[in-house]
Amino acid sequence: MSYEKDIQMAKEKCFNLLTYRPRTEYELKCRLKQAGFDTAVIENTISTLQRTGLINDGLFAREWVRWRLSVKPVGREYLRSELRQKGIDSAIVEASLHDYDTGDEFEKALALARKRAGRCSKLTWRRLAGYLGRRGFSHDVVTKVCNMLAGNGVLDIS
Repeated sequence: MSYEKDIQMAKEKCFNLLTYRPRTEYELKCRLKQAGFDTAVIENTISTLQRTGLINDGLFAREWVRWRLSVKPVGREYLRSELRQKGIDSAIVEASLHDYDTGDEFEKALALARKRAGRCSKLTWRRLAGYLGRRGFSHDVVTKVCNMLAGNGVLDIS
């Protein structure tokens, strides 16, 4: 096949993938590589899509954070990890998390902890701390939430 035909096929593959959901540059590169496209074709296709605005990692990261927080409460570290797994540059990740309010993080962790405590009859401080930590909440937030619930008699301190 000719180079131009390969580029057209790669663009069509990207358009198809982008109809399902927005994707990062890294995600599209991986999918094109899996489909067997040459590196030069992949780079050309990606740069064309970036110029036309169909790929924008900064916008993707901001929208991902907004969407993720509206669907399921998670902490900064969880969001940071998810964005890095999607191949987004560290500077873009930090910029997208810049607007994330740490006071809001405490409220989200507290709401999640109360929900968890309502489902578990014998929830310990240690188990709740692990649960919140795995959801990316900072150590300080986890400690404050657990201490608050333990003080209210919701948690078993043992």
